[in-house]
Amino acid sequence: MARLPKNVVPSHYDLDLNLDLDGLTFHGTVSVHLDACEETSSIVLHARELKITNTQIEYSPVEIVQIPEIEYNIEQQTITISLSKPLTAGSKVTVRQSFHGTIKENGRTPGFAWTGYIDAKGEKKRAYSTSFEPVGARCVFPCFDEPEFKATVSSTITINQDLTCVSNMDVRSSEVTHSESEGQISKRVAFSTMPKTPTYLICFVVGDFDFIESTKLKFRVRVYAVKGAKIKHASNMLSIATNALGHYERIFGLEYPLPKLDLIALPDAGALENWGCIVFGERWLLLDPDTTAAKSMQMAVETLCHELAHQWFGNLVTMGWWDDLWLNEAFAEWAGFTVVDKMFPEWKYWLHFVAADPDPEAMAFYQGALDIDSTPGAHPVYNPTASPDRIHELFDNITYMKGAALLRMLSNFLGMDVFVDGVRRYLKEHAFGNAKTKDLWVALAAGSGKDVARTMQEWTACAGYPILMVSEDDTKSTITLEQHRYFQAIEITPKEDKNIYHVPLNFQTNTGSQSEDSVLLTSRKGTYQVDLETYKLNAGQIGLYRVSYPLSRFQEFEKQTSRSNLGSEDWVGLISDSFALISSCLNTPMTTADLLNFLSRFSKDHHFLVWRQIFFVLGKIRQAFLFSSPKTRTGLQNFHKHLFLANSPEDVWKIGSKDPIHIQNEKAMFYAEGIRYEHLKAGSEKLFNEFKSGNEEALNPNIRKHVFQAVVDDHYKSVLKIARTTRDPELRTDAFVSLGYADSPELVQETLKLLTQVGEPFSGLEKWFLLNALQTHYAGADASWTWLKEKWDNFGRVDRVGICRYVASCTGSLSTAEQLEEVKAFALGVEEKFKKTFEEATSGIEARMKWIERDHPGVERWLAGQGF
Repeated sequence: MARLPKNVVPSHYDLDLNLDLDGLTFHGTVSVHLDACEETSSIVLHARELKITNTQIEYSPVEIVQIPEIEYNIEQQTITISLSKPLTAGSKVTVRQSFHGTIKENGRTPGFAWTGYIDAKGEKKRAYSTSFEPVGARCVFPCFDEPEFKATVSSTITINQDLTCVSNMDVRSSEVTHSESEGQISKRVAFSTMPKTPTYLICFVVGDFDFIESTKLKFRVRVYAVKGAKIKHASNMLSIATNALGHYERIFGLEYPLPKLDLIALPDAGALENWGCIVFGERWLLLDPDTTAAKSMQMAVETLCHELAHQWFGNLVTMGWWDDLWLNEAFAEWAGFTVVDKMFPEWKYWLHFVAADPDPEAMAFYQGALDIDSTPGAHPVYNPTASPDRIHELFDNITYMKGAALLRMLSNFLGMDVFVDGVRRYLKEHAFGNAKTKDLWVALAAGSGKDVARTMQEWTACAGYPILMVSEDDTKSTITLEQHRYFQAIEITPKEDKNIYHVPLNFQTNTGSQSEDSVLLTSRKGTYQVDLETYKLNAGQIGLYRVSYPLSRFQEFEKQTSRSNLGSEDWVGLISDSFALISSCLNTPMTTADLLNFLSRFSKDHHFLVWRQIFFVLGKIRQAFLFSSPKTRTGLQNFHKHLFLANSPEDVWKIGSKDPIHIQNEKAMFYAEGIRYEHLKAGSEKLFNEFKSGNEEALNPNIRKHVFQAVVDDHYKSVLKIARTTRDPELRTDAFVSLGYADSPELVQETLKLLTQVGEPFSGLEKWFLLNALQTHYAGADASWTWLKEKWDNFGRVDRVGICRYVASCTGSLSTAEQLEEVKAFALGVEEKFKKTFEEATSGIEARMKWIERDHPGVERWLAGQGF
C-alpha cells in the first residue's frame, strides 16, 4: 500500500448506508467534501473490496460532472478519479459515489462484520459491527483512510426495523421506511454530525440490544449488550467507567468532547476505542463479581480505562501517521494504569505493571517491553519507517508497554505535577487535530524548563535500552557505571552499541526512599558517591533499563531478602535483571546457581507479586533446561516444590468473592504453582467432579482454570467438551488453554490438532495461549516444533504476526545442537517475510546452548548440595 497524495484533503463526509442483513451485503452513497491544496487533475481515495457503481464530481450546485470510469488499484487499495477539469489550489469540490460491499464473518477482514451467538431462547442470532482500525474504513466506503485526514462526519443508516444501531454520535432522527419494491419495512437512523475525526474511529454497531444507563456525568453513558446476555452484570463496570471518566476530565483539564458515550458488549470481540462508541468483548463488561476471577476483574478494569483514555489520546488528539502510534497506545496504557491506581490504591497496580506473570494468558507489561526490546527484531517506539502495509505489526509490546514504561519514567523524572501540566498543554493545543512526538516534547519542555526532546531522543527514536554495568571502589565509596545496549540472545557489536541514553539513575538511599534529585547518566561512563552498604539503582523499578552489579553486591542483596529496606518493585527488578544476566550472552560472573540460591532466600513475607516474579523466572529456567539431563529437570522440579510448600498459604484453595483482591490473587497464583502436587491434585479432582455433576459453584473462578490443568490428563475429553460447548467466553478460554498442560504424548497430539482444526470456536489468541502452555513441559515443547514444520503450509488464515508468535513459541524451548540445525534447515525454505523471525529463533537457541553449556554443571552441583 502507498500513502495518499495530499493534493486534496477532506473536510466533511455525508455517508448513507443501507444494510441487507439477510443477504450480508450493504450499499450506500458518500459525498466527500474536498479542499484542493494544489492544482491537480486527479483525486485518489482509498477503497477495498467495494464495487463503485456511480461517481460524480460537483464543482458547484449547478455544475455536476458524471465520471464514466474510475481506475482501481487492488494492490494499493485505492481508486483514482481522473478529472476533465483540473482543480486549482484553494478550490472546493464534492465527490459523490455509490457503492456495494459485503458483510463478512468476524475475523475475516476489517470492515463490516457479523458475529454469531445463541440467544436466551437457544436461537441463532447475529450482531453486526465495524472494525476500522487501522485501515478498515476503506472496506465500507470510499474515503481518505489515513489518520491525518480528519474530517467531520454526518451519517445515516438503514437497518431492520426491530434492531438498534449505535454509532459515534447521538441519534438525530429515526423513522420507519417502506420499500414497495421489496415489501420490506425498515428503520432509517440519522446521527448528529461528528467532530473532526480520522476514518479509523468511525463506528456502527447493529443488533438486538438491551442497555443500562448512567446520568452521573454531564453526558450520558450506556452499556449495550445483546438481549439475553445478562446485561445487569455490566452495572459494576458502568459505575467504574463513569468514575474513571471523571478522573480523566480532572487530570487532563478537558471535558469529554462528545454528547454521549456508549460501551458495546459483543460476543467474541476484543476492545476497540471508536470515538463515543467503544466496542468490547462481553468478557470485559459483563462481569459478575461473584463469578469472576480477581485477576480477570482487574484486567477488565484496566482494559476499560485504557479504551476510555483513548477518547482523549488518539481520538481528540490523533497521531499524524502510524509511526507515532505510541502517542495513542502508550498514553492510553499509562493513563489507564494511573487511573486504576487512583480508583483502587489497594491493588498496587503499578506493581502489577512491573512484575511478570507465568500464566500464558497474562499481559506482559513492563517485562514484556524489556523482553521484546532486547531482540534483533525490536523497532523504535517512534517508528518513522512504518509502512502502510505493515501497520498491524506496530500494535505490539514496544508500542504499548515500552511506550507506557517510558512515560512512567519521564513523569517520575519531571515530577508528576509538571508532567501532567505538560500533557494538558499538549491536549489543548492539538484538540481535534493531529500531533507528532515532537509536539509532546515541546509541551513538556514548556512547563519543565528541561530539554525533554534531548533526554528522550534515544529512548523513543532508537530500538533497545541500556544495561548499566556497575563497578565499586571501596576506598572512595564510589560506583562507576558504564552503559551498553542490552541484547538477550546475541553478542552486541560496536555498531549496535553506539547510542548513549540519558538514564535516570534513581538511587535508593539507606532510608529506603529514592533520592529527590533525578540524576542522569548522559555519557558512556559516570562515577558517583554512594553508601556502598545500602545503595540500589533504579529505585521502584521506574527506569526502562537493567543493572548488572558485582557478584559481591548481589550477594549482599541476598542477605537482605528478609529486611524491608527495599520495596516490592525493587525485589522484582533485582530478580528480573539477574535472570536477564544469566540467560544472556553477556560475560557475567553471575551464574544460574547464584540466582537459584538468591531465590531460595525469599520468605512468604514478601508481596505475592514478588513471588509471581520468582515463579516466572524459575519457570523460564526450567523451560530452558527441558532438553538437558532428566536429573536436572527433576532437581529443578523438586526445588520448585520446596518453594511452593514452604511459602504457600495453608488454605490456598479457600477463596471467597469477598476476600480482598490481593488475597484472591495470591491464593490463585500459589494454587497454579501447586496443581501437580499431591494435596492440590487430589482436591482438584474432587472439585472437578462436583462441577461436572452440575454444581457450577464448585469451582471458584480464581482457581477454575488451574483445576482444569490439574485434572486434564485424566479428564481431557470432559475439559474439551466444556471448552467447545460453554457460552461463557472466560470459561471457554480457561478450559481450552488448560488442554496444553496435558503432557502425555498422545494427548499432546490431540491438543496440537485443535490448532488447525476447522470449525472450532476458539480464537487465534486462545490458540497462541494454548501453544504457550504446551511449552511448559517436555512432551509439549518437543512435539510443537515438529507440528510447526508439518503444518507450516496450513497457516493461510493466520496473520503474519500470529505466525511469528507461533514460531517464537515453538522454538522457545529448543536448546540442542540437533534442534538448532533443524531450525536453520527449515528456515531456508520459508518465505522472505519470515526470515527475520527464524533468525531470531536460531539466535535464541544458540544463546540457550551457551547458557546451558556454561551453567549446567553448576546447577546440578547446587541442586545436589541443597538436597534437590
